[in-house]
Amino acid sequence: MKIRELGHVVLQVTDLDRSLKFYRDALGLPLVSLGTPRGRRMAFFSLGEKHHDLALLELEPGSAPQDHTRAGVMHIAFKIGDDVETLREAKARMVAAKVPVVRTTEHMTTLSLYLSDPDGITVELYIDTDPATWRDKPNALGAYAKPLAL
Repeated sequence: MKIRELGHVVLQVTDLDRSLKFYRDALGLPLVSLGTPRGRRMAFFSLGEKHHDLALLELEPGSAPQDHTRAGVMHIAFKIGDDVETLREAKARMVAAKVPVVRTTEHMTTLSLYLSDPDGITVELYIDTDPATWRDKPNALGAYAKPLAL
């Protein structure tokens, strides 16, 4: 068996309507379907190549939000372009939408803007730096992170 690609990610959320305002309205992810499989509300988003890239599954009322001290998803990341101006524009859009900006980071391989979704799940918006960096030096992944001024 050979895994060929990451198919999709499903996030559990405490309030689907609130999460739609973040993922669909603030981030601009294209919503392709809303449904209620097995009685639980879900939203499916596609970036155009697959039936869905991201799905949100609403938890039962009273469920706790993301707990960063336990095993689980650390963050999800979306590449948004190829230049720093795109990242600046994204930050301005998030600030205008009152989306909490967690931090901006310069990694050796990416320039990143980290956000917090309504359940405390961290979402990274990023641009790649020179691809030769990670191709020529695979250990560059995670090698360093320093604050990025946007």
